[in-house]
Parts: sequence; structure tokens; C-alpha cells
Amino acid sequence: MKNLKINVTRLIIAALIFGLGGLSFLIYIRTREVLNTNLETQISSLTLSSSAEVGLWLFAHKKELELMANTPLIKSGDREAIISYINKEKERTKDYEQFFVTNSIGEAFSDENQSVSAADRDYFKKVMSTGQSIISDPMISGESNNPIIVIAAPIIKDNKVIGLVGGNIRLLDLNRIVSSKTVGEIGSAFIVQQDGLTITHPDPELILTYNPLNDDNAARDLKIAVRKMTQGETGFTRFSVNNEAQYLAYVPVPGVQWSMGVTVPATYVTNQLRYLPIDFITVTVFFGFISAFFLNRWLVKPLTELEKYSTELNANLYKKVDYYQLISPVIEVKSLETNFRKMVVALQETFEEVENSKSNLKDEIKEKTMIQEDLKKSYEELWASEEELRTNFEKLQSKEKSLIESERRFRSLLENVKLVTGILDKDGRLIFVNDFALGLTGYEKEEVIGQSFFNIFIPDALRGNAIRWFNECLNNKIIDVKDYEPIQTKNGQIRYVAWNHTLLYDSEGNVTGVASIGKDITELKKFQEKLEHVSFHDALTDLYNRTYFEEKMRLLENGDSTPVGIIVCDVNGLKLVNDSLGHGAGDKLLRLTASLIKMSFREEDLIFRIGGDEFAIILPKSELPVVEQACNRIRKSVERYNVENEEFPLSLSMGFAVSEKTNVNLDKVFKEADDGMYRQKMHRSKSARSAIVHAMMKALEARDFITEGHADRLQNLVVSLGGAMSLSQRTLADLRLLAKFHDIGKVGIPDRILFKPGRLTEEEFKEMQRHSDIGHRIAQSAPDLLPIADFILRHHEWWNGQGYPLGLKEEAIPLECRILAIADAYDAMTSNRPYRKAMSQEQAFQELNKHIGIQFDPTLVPIFIRVIKLDQSLIRSESIVKFTSDH
Repeated sequence: MKNLKINVTRLIIAALIFGLGGLSFLIYIRTREVLNTNLETQISSLTLSSSAEVGLWLFAHKKELELMANTPLIKSGDREAIISYINKEKERTKDYEQFFVTNSIGEAFSDENQSVSAADRDYFKKVMSTGQSIISDPMISGESNNPIIVIAAPIIKDNKVIGLVGGNIRLLDLNRIVSSKTVGEIGSAFIVQQDGLTITHPDPELILTYNPLNDDNAARDLKIAVRKMTQGETGFTRFSVNNEAQYLAYVPVPGVQWSMGVTVPATYVTNQLRYLPIDFITVTVFFGFISAFFLNRWLVKPLTELEKYSTELNANLYKKVDYYQLISPVIEVKSLETNFRKMVVALQETFEEVENSKSNLKDEIKEKTMIQEDLKKSYEELWASEEELRTNFEKLQSKEKSLIESERRFRSLLENVKLVTGILDKDGRLIFVNDFALGLTGYEKEEVIGQSFFNIFIPDALRGNAIRWFNECLNNKIIDVKDYEPIQTKNGQIRYVAWNHTLLYDSEGNVTGVASIGKDITELKKFQEKLEHVSFHDALTDLYNRTYFEEKMRLLENGDSTPVGIIVCDVNGLKLVNDSLGHGAGDKLLRLTASLIKMSFREEDLIFRIGGDEFAIILPKSELPVVEQACNRIRKSVERYNVENEEFPLSLSMGFAVSEKTNVNLDKVFKEADDGMYRQKMHRSKSARSAIVHAMMKALEARDFITEGHADRLQNLVVSLGGAMSLSQRTLADLRLLAKFHDIGKVGIPDRILFKPGRLTEEEFKEMQRHSDIGHRIAQSAPDLLPIADFILRHHEWWNGQGYPLGLKEEAIPLECRILAIADAYDAMTSNRPYRKAMSQEQAFQELNKHIGIQFDPTLVPIFIRVIKLDQSLIRSESIVKFTSDH
């Protein structure tokens, strides 16, 4: 019988092992698939966001170089001024190892005034040939021998590339940024360039030295993945390094021909599955003990009693023995009991006659024996029951302690996890919420426990849908998971949470509530929305950009919005404003234009900035009269603005076209509108520039440069000197115009410099010197001032060549400029200034003589002094004559 117990127990354990083992194996496989899927999603998402962040970092640095290249100081070619400027930029921006500037043939000088050649560099050739800014592949710096990348931006002057501005960024800085993009503490990030060479990696020894495509020992899957990375593809794969499995996600880096990869060891998944075998063994042993207990009670124990009774019966065939009742729910045992009872009855009836004579004595003995046996058995059963109860009680106590400890650990985990965690009952009331969720939303625990989650945390507009979703999940016993849902904080702020929900059940399988854990993704969502906005909007005007314009035209060609109207607008004179008043004024003009255009259109009309000074409007479902009315609204807005703002006129050239209702070709419509705009611009460009120059003249008058008699006195002085030299009337007319407008370029100089009472600093003086170049560009745009444009550029040149901006000397300086220089200096010295009083005439003559051969023409100064003295004598004579005649 002992062997029977052992064999039955073995059979049960074997059945449990194979049954539960198969179930555990299926659970293991499914769990591993889910973990691998989640890991792929997590790594791919992280790789995409990290790649976008690196791309934005490079894009920001490229924009910095473009801004530097577009400054007038860089375009001026003044080496010392440029070196001073790029040194300040280097101190301001710590990311750059070095700045340098090249001319059109590759001759370069750096911020340390070192002369080098960049003619053989690929980035120089690409910038000069395309006129576009680039980010180079890594290279070794010729000055510092450090691995670097070069960001180069073209210097464009008069629509020609005259050189470039470059900045060297240490590859270690880029590597430090990339290496920080990891999956917790288990993964790593790297970047490869177009030929597969590793340019950033957590292991510095692999940077610029390791190329998986050239490594014969590299895993085949790794080579395939790297080859896809070099082709700009996005994907996820698995490979082995040193017999260790790795997962790899890769995406291209925006703006460059590089690709970023993020690797995670496969053990990240397998480590999370290591508890499954332990759970399997525990469950198997538990069910084995339960099965053995009931098998022993319902099968083995009744058979043991039956065997005992049969042995007793065999030894007492001549005695009448009462049958022991076998208690067991097993049908076979019951059947065996019935058959055995019949056998016993038959035997007892057979031997009853034989033992009839001794029946009284035997019955008495049997009765006493049975009583004794029953008592003994009762004691044994009571003892066994007591032992069993004690064992079960100890097990229950141990399980209760384990349950309490498990609950404590679980609650501690929920309290301390950095995720939004809560438990709701089936009525939607909160029965648990962790400290992280309370800190995020600003509530105290007493304010939310027992209250409706939906009334507190869900915004009013979404509350109804959220309650319906909750009830459907409870009724259907299925969680409908969404990507994210907003919650509302105590102060009314909206936070976005990516939720993971699970249903809770009681012991009878009824749903009792929902447990939810969520991650706060508000900042990530804002960043994604910002990226989406930036990708389709112009940064300056916040209108849609050229990319979205082309995409919208493609969609409308295949839609049902015909006919489609397109209006193209161009800001006249923007280049003149940028060149004279600076790009800040030009940007202000573009923003003004954008606002005026937006005010003229409907909500459904689409407005774009498609070029530097060019705007476009798409009007879906608009006939020709509607488009013409829209153009008239724009013209009236511009006219109304010009009436209200006379100091600076706005001029737009416009063209428009409307598509057919069928066979829509919006590229053709756009070209027709653009051609119409261009024709109008050709007719209006000169008048627009003249109006802008006229506005600048008024601005000059408003800033006190042509007031207080300075211009009139200066005209009289230059005409007096020119007349004494017998110059032609044409030359005298040019001198009058030059005397009046030689300082028109000062409209582009900040007031803080123009009206500074004390001496200018070196930087302020360099800024002031720009007014000659600004005035020259303004005069070139005004037909009335065009004859004196070159004189305005050169009117601060000195006789000894120390003037600006060209450093001309002696006879190379135009005669008109030499005359103006003497007259202007004399009038300045004999007039009051905010920082000094006027000199006497004799003191002014002494200063002029002191600077003969330095600042002034030696032959003209004596003539000028004689003319002034003669004019003074004539004035005094006329005064005496007038006084005599009056008296």
C-alpha cells in the first residue's frame, strides 16, 4: 500500500509538471513576445526623438553661422573688424573650437588671425557651388589635430557667393550629446556617416576608426543594419557582439547624411523573465500537495481500511464481523465497497451455521473487541485530526504574514514609483492615489480619496466620454486602451498622461474596479506639437511655409475644392530696407505685411510665406470675382496703412490666377499668378524704392540731421569754394545735393550712437562708419540721388589714405568729396554740439591748417580760408552801407 501511495503521488506530480510546464512554456513565449514588442516601440521612439534633438542642435548651429555670414561687417571684408567680431562670437558660443572666414578662392583666416587655405576642402567646394549652408562629415583639424565637424555658411553679396564663414565643433562635444541618449542605464547611442564610419560612440576608441561594413568579424545582421543606415532608412533589428545578443533601432539624423542607432542588450528582456521558472515550480509543488492530500483522503485511505478489514476477516472467517463503511466520493471505491459487502454477507451467512453454538460467546467477545478497536481508532483519528489542524493553522499563519508583507511591498512600490498611479472602485471613486500623482496635480490626499475621479481630474468637455468609456470597460470586462488622455490639475492646468489600465476582480470573478498607471507626457507632447508647428510654419511671420504650400497644392489637385484661386504678393524694396536700415527693419516690414494680408482673408483661406519677400494665398472653391475682390482688399489695406503711417510706406506687387473646375494643374496656376506679380513688380519697383528713399529723407529730417541750418550753411560753403575754383554749374548742383544728403545713411545707425554726448567707443565708431555704405546703397536706389551715390560712399576719405571705407588717398578721392570734407569740418567746428561749444573762426582755421596733408587737400584749404574771409568782409561792408543809408 505504501508503494501505491508513492506511485500515485509520482503520477500526479508528473501530470502537473507536464501540464503546467506546457502552460508555463506558452506563457513564457507570449510574455517574451510582448516584452520584445514593447522594447522595439520604446527604443524606436527614443531613437527618433534623440535623432530629432541632434538634428535640431545641428540646425541651430547652422542658423548661427548663417546669421554671422549675413552681417554687413562680414561682407565688408575688413579683416581686423571681422577677427574682432568672430572672437566675440567665439566667447559667446562655447560650442565652437574655432571660427574662420574665407574668400572666393579659399584663402582663409581664423579668429586667431592665422592664414590657412580651405580651397581643397569638400565643404568649401560645396558651399561655393551651391550657395547653401552645409554640415561637413568629421575630419581632423589642421590647427588643433582634434576630430571636428565644420559648419559653413555662404557669404552672399550682390547675389554672388564671395566666401564663407565656418565654425569648427569638436566631435567630442557632439559625442557627449549623442552618448547621453540611452535607454535608462542599459543602452547606448551612436552615429555613422554615409560610408558607415562610426563618428560618435560611447567607446571613444571606436570614433573615426571603426566601420562595421569593413569589419570581417562584424555580425551579418549588424552589417545589414548599418548598410540600411547609410541609405537613410529607419528600422529595428537584432545582432550579436562577442556572443551577446543586442537589439538595434536606427533612424536618419535630420539635415545631414548621418544615421543614429540605439542598442540595448537582449538580456534586458530575458532578465525580466527569470522569475517564471520559480513561479512554475512553486505552483507545481502547491497543486501536488493539494492533489496528494485529497487522493490520500478519498482513495488511498479507504483502500487501506478495506485491506485492513479484509485481512481481519480472513483471520476470523468463523466470526461475524461488521463491515467498515468506506467514506469516499470516488465511484470506483463505492462500487468496490458494495461488492465487498456482498461477499462478506455471503461468507458470514455460510459460517453462521457452523458457529451457531458459540455465537453468544463470540458475539460478546466480538462486541468488546469492536468497542476497544473503535475507541482506539477514535483516539488515533482524533490525534491525526489534531495534528492536521495544527499544521494547517501554522500554514495559514505563514501565508497571512506573507500576504501582509506582499501587500506592504506592493503599496510601497505604488507610493514611490514616479508614475501617476490610482485605483478606482466600480463607481469611479478613488480608493488609492500615490504621492507622485498628488504632487503633479496639486491636491492633498484628503481632497480626492472617496471622491469621483472624473469630477476631479477630467476636464468638463471630456467628462461624459470618459465616464462612458469607464462603464463600457466594466460591463464588457475589456480595457479599451488609448494613446493618452488629458487630466486637469487643481489650478486648472491640463496635463497629458499615457495610461495603462487593468481590471480588478473579487474572488468570485466579479469586476470591482480599475487600477491605472500612467506616465506624464505633457512636455513630450508639447515638444512634438512644436516640432510639427515649426515644420509647417515660417518662424518670422508664423504663416504657413513653402513646404506646406507645396503639400497643400498637391492635396488640392486631387480634392473637390475646385476652382482654386492663387494670389502671389511680393514686398517691393525689401532689399533696400535690409541693406540700409538692417535686417531687423526688414523683418519688421515682413511681419507687418503678413498681418495686413491675414486681415484681408477668410478663416478657411490659406496664407503662406514662400520666399524671402514673397507671399502666397490659396483660396479653395473660389471663382475669379472672389479672387479679384480678395486682391482689392489687400490693396485697400495697404493704402489705408500708408495713409495712417506716412513715415514708412509699404508697397506690394500682386498677381493672381484661378484654376479650371476640371483637370486642375495648380503648378500652372501658380506660375501664371507669379508671372503677373513679376510684371507688376517691374513697373512699380522704381517708384516703390523712390517712395522708401523719400520716407528715409523725412526720417532723416525728423532725427535733426538736416535741420538747424546745417544743410543750408554747408551748401553755401561748398558752392562758395566751388565758385572760387570756377567749377561748372553741373558740378555745383551735385555739390549742393551732396551737402544736403551726404549723411542720409545715418538713418540706419542706432540712436544710442548718433545722440551719444561723449566720445564713441571703438565698436560704436565702427558702427558709425557704416553710414557711408548705407547711404551709398540708398542713393543707388533713388534716381534723384544716383549721380552723387559714389560721392556719398567716399565723403569720409582722408588725403593721407587713413579715411574710410575704401582707404583712398590724394587725387583718387573725388574733388567733390575733398571740398565737402573741408566745408563739413569747418561748419562742425564753428557750431555748437551737445558735448562742446563752438570754436571761433580763427581756431577753426588753425585746425584746418593743422590737418593739411593729413585729412584735407593741401591746395583747397588756403582757397577755402580766403573765400570765408572774403565773404566775411563783404558781409561787414554791406552792413556798414546799409547802416549809413538807414541813418
